Amino acid sequence: MTDDPAMEGAEPVTDYRDVAADPKAAARATLVILVSRVIVAALGWVGSVIVARSLSSEEWGQFSFVFALLGVMSIVTDLGVGRVVLAHLMGADRDEIARTASSFVALRTVLGVVGYVVALAYVVLLGYPSDVVLATAVAGLVVVLATPSHALTVLFQSRHRMLLVAVAESLGQTLQLALTVVAAVFAPVLLIFVLPVVANELFKLVVKAFGVARPSVGITPSRHLDVWRWKPMLVEAVPLAIGFALTVAMMKIDILMLSLMDTYDAVGLYSIGYKFSDIIDTFALAAAAPISTLLVAAWPSEPDVFRDRTRTAAMLFGLAGAVCVVAFWPSAEPLIRLLYGDRFAPSADAARLLVVGAALMSLIVLGIFLLTAAGLQRRYPWVAVGGLILNVGLNLVLIPRMSYDGAAIATVVTWAACGTLLWVVIARTVPIQGLLPVRQLAVLLILAAALSGAGAYVVDRAPGTWPLVSLAAVVVLVGLAYVLRLMVGLPAPIGRRRAP
Repeated sequence: MTDDPAMEGAEPVTDYRDVAADPKAAARATLVILVSRVIVAALGWVGSVIVARSLSSEEWGQFSFVFALLGVMSIVTDLGVGRVVLAHLMGADRDEIARTASSFVALRTVLGVVGYVVALAYVVLLGYPSDVVLATAVAGLVVVLATPSHALTVLFQSRHRMLLVAVAESLGQTLQLALTVVAAVFAPVLLIFVLPVVANELFKLVVKAFGVARPSVGITPSRHLDVWRWKPMLVEAVPLAIGFALTVAMMKIDILMLSLMDTYDAVGLYSIGYKFSDIIDTFALAAAAPISTLLVAAWPSEPDVFRDRTRTAAMLFGLAGAVCVVAFWPSAEPLIRLLYGDRFAPSADAARLLVVGAALMSLIVLGIFLLTAAGLQRRYPWVAVGGLILNVGLNLVLIPRMSYDGAAIATVVTWAACGTLLWVVIARTVPIQGLLPVRQLAVLLILAAALSGAGAYVVDRAPGTWPLVSLAAVVVLVGLAYVLRLMVGLPAPIGRRRAP
C-alpha cells in the first residue's frame, strides 16, 4: 500500500542505489564472474594452442599482430566511459535510467565503429601485407561487436546481476573453441581462424541484448536516443581515459614495434609469452574489483583499516605473482614444447620475462585502484607517460639488437620502473604511512629469484623432472613465506592463536 491513493496498485519504486550497495550481491557477482574468467581463460588457451600449431610461423605472427592491434583499439573504444556512467544508472527514476542506458550503449557502438576504422586505416596506411589488411578487416568486427557488448555488461554490473554475463561469456568461448577445431580440421588458414572470434562476440552481444530487457534487471533501455548525454559522459571520463589509454599503449606497443622492426615470425614467437602472462593479468584485474570496494569503504574514515587492507592485498598479489614465476621459470621451455611445439621453444626466455612482468603489473594494478579509491587517480597518468616513453626508447634500442628477447627485457624494465614510481607517488600523496610492505615483498623477491634459478639448474640437468621441480618450487616458496611470516594480514591457520 502507498500513502497516495492514486498510486494504489502501482508497481513499487526501487531505489537502485540500495541494490548497488548490497555487499552480498557484490560478492556473488564477483565470484560468478571470476569462475567465468577461469573457464574463458582455459578455453582461450586451448584455442591458441590449436591455432599456433595449425598456422605457419609467419601466419601465427600475423594472427597475433592483428589481435594485438585490436587490443590497442580499446584506447578509442573504452575511454573510461563505463566507469563514470555507473552512477547515472542508479536511483529511483526509471525513465532517467532507461535514457542513460540507451545513450550509453549508442555511444559505445559509435566508438566501436570508430575503433574499427582506425585499426583498418593503420594497416592500410602503413603498407602492411594484403593478408594482414584482410584479416584486420574481418577480425575488426570484433571491436564493433564487443564495444556495445561491454556496455551491456556495465548495465548488468550496476545491478550486480552478472550470472547471465558469465554464462554468455563461457558459452561464447566454448562456441569459439568448437569453431576453431572445425577450422583447424577443414580450413587451417589465417582468415578462417579469425571467424570464430567474431562468432564469439556476436553470440555474447545477442544474449546480453535479450537478457537486459528482462523486467527483473530493472534497466530496460529506452527507445529514445539522447545524443546530448554523450558530452557529459565523455567529459567525466577524461582523467580515467588518459591513464587507461597510456597503460594500454604501454602493454601493446612492444608487439606493434616488433611488427615494424622485425618479422612476423618474431611477433609470433613473442606472443607465446603473452599467452602465459595474460592469465596473471586476468586474475589480478578480477581480484582488484572487490579489493577496490573494500578500500573505498575504508577511505577516509578508517585509515588503519585502509592500510591493513592495502598491505594484505599487496602480499596476496606479490605471493600469487611469485608462485607463478617459480612455477613457470624452470618449466618454460618444456611446457612450450609440449603445448605449442618445438618451433616455439626459442621463445622460452621471452616468455619467462613476460611472466615476471605480469607479476610486477599486478602491484601496479593495486596501486591504480588505491589511488582511485582515495580520489587521487589524476596522479597516475604522469606515471604512465614516463613508462610509455621509457618503453618506446628501450624497444628502439633493444629490438634491433635482440629481437623479441629485447622487447621482453624492455617490458620488465618498464613495469619495474612504473611500479616503483607509482608507489613513490602513493607514499607522497596518500596521507597514510606504511601502505606497501616493502620488507616482506623484498624477501619474497629474493626467495622467488633463488628458487627460480635453482629450479632451472635442476631441469637443465634432468629435463624430464620439470613438472616435479615446478611443483616443489611452489611448495617450498609458500612454506618459506609462512615460516618467515611474510603473509601480512592473512587469516591465521586453524589452531593458531594470537598471543595474549
